[in-house]
Amino acid sequence: MKSTLSYILFFFSVGLLNVSGQDFSGKYLRAKELIDSLRYDQAIGLLHELLKDAKSVNNDTMIIKIQIKLGSAHLGIDKNEIGIEYYQNALEMAKTLNDLKEVANANYGLGAAYQRMELYDSSEIRYRKAISYFLKSKDEITLSHLYSNLSLLHYKENELDSMRYYSNKALTIQLKIKDRYGAGASYSNLGLIAKDQGRFKDAIKFYKASLNEYDEAEYIYGYSEALRRLGVTYYLMNESDSSSYYFFVYDSIGHDVFHQDYQDKILELETKFKTAEIERDNALKQAEIEENRRQLMILYAFSFLLIIASVATYMFFNQRRKRLKAASDKQIQDLLQNQEMKATYALLEGQDRERKRIAADLHDNLGSILVTLNMYADTLQSKKPEEVPALASKIAEVAHLANEETRKISHSLDSGVLKHFGLEAAIKQLTEAVSSARKITFDLSIQTEKISSEAGLEIYRIIQELVNNTLKHSQCTKVHLELTQVDQSLNIIYEDNGVGFNKQEVSSGMGLRNIENRVQKLDGELTIDSAPGKGSAFIIEISHI
Repeated sequence: MKSTLSYILFFFSVGLLNVSGQDFSGKYLRAKELIDSLRYDQAIGLLHELLKDAKSVNNDTMIIKIQIKLGSAHLGIDKNEIGIEYYQNALEMAKTLNDLKEVANANYGLGAAYQRMELYDSSEIRYRKAISYFLKSKDEITLSHLYSNLSLLHYKENELDSMRYYSNKALTIQLKIKDRYGAGASYSNLGLIAKDQGRFKDAIKFYKASLNEYDEAEYIYGYSEALRRLGVTYYLMNESDSSSYYFFVYDSIGHDVFHQDYQDKILELETKFKTAEIERDNALKQAEIEENRRQLMILYAFSFLLIIASVATYMFFNQRRKRLKAASDKQIQDLLQNQEMKATYALLEGQDRERKRIAADLHDNLGSILVTLNMYADTLQSKKPEEVPALASKIAEVAHLANEETRKISHSLDSGVLKHFGLEAAIKQLTEAVSSARKITFDLSIQTEKISSEAGLEIYRIIQELVNNTLKHSQCTKVHLELTQVDQSLNIIYEDNGVGFNKQEVSSGMGLRNIENRVQKLDGELTIDSAPGKGSAFIIEISHI
């Protein structure tokens, strides 16, 4: 359990920082060394000094980084609530500055804190929000840690299929980047799943693969645990000889594990006695940094002169090239103008055809329905009281038919934009229309590649339904919509700052059910994070788009 929690613990490394002439590098290096040697209390004290200095010069970027580091240090001493407070403060500041990297780091830290507190739903939501950024930045090391944490989280909830899914995703990355320790842990987790599902032969295969990875990583704790699990699995298979063998090897290295713990404690004590020496080293490092800075300024000056000379040379040859190509450029421009005119005529002709089609739909379908509705309304006054209910029922039916016809025409227009201009253009048209009508600000981040027309239409309908729910219930002023596609995976995040809702009370609503059905049609997964007064967030993951 101790090694598992250590793997979940989340520490972030930050480069050397200077603010308004005041050098923070020495203190920051010292704080990092304290955290790396598990001396969290001393690290917290030093980080508080750094935080005070950063606030004195209003350096918000550094304040965010220090608060994330303080959150990590407090998790190290099991003060999870305080750690969460620092992560939350960092998250709010990062959102204000639109610092996407630190937003992801803060969400990652919150996920780790909630996981330690066994608040698994909250943990999973934070992890998924962090995944979106790290997928775009292709940070494979952090992604493998996130997937490993999600695997352990689903095991705690006895969701073995989800655990296997995330363990395999983590293992794929770990084998690619040669993370032996991480691969050993993922193989061991896959063996645990197979054992719990009664697939003992598969469990044996995974545990032996775990032994091999831990052996390469020289990680004795993981190696010992894999031996123990092999003994248990062979025992469940009634193979007593093999079970006895692995338990014997497990017991035989137990002394080595104890000896290693003892050596670690001695090393920790030795580190404490070297504190004065480290402080002297920091002073030397400071002098070295100043010398490096001086040399760097000289290099910058030389580079600046070189750039000026390069720009002057480029401008000379560029002007010469322009003079030589003047006549050719004019001919090309005439050709382009001719092509643009042809394209414009074609576009206008297409628009005219579309207007005629819409007019025909309005006249032939909606027009005839409205005439019928008007006829029923005219005869209403002349009817006897006992005939009014029947006629009123007919009026309601015709009105409903008119509403359905209007919706069909509207949807055909939306589909037309989607068909001719693509998913991104259709989404922008939808949000711009809502913004102009309801004064809601949409913050869009759409990074998609090639999506089939069928999938694009389903995704567009999902976003339509989300926007419709926002208009009906949210009372928000701002919506953040993010679509991120990496290879065949698509991640959608839709957040608003509205009144929020209780998920249990509205789980059966027609709008949410339509969204869930469309997500299931795409073999995706929907996660909803909302509470009264705290806005709403919808996270959709589609593995194969």
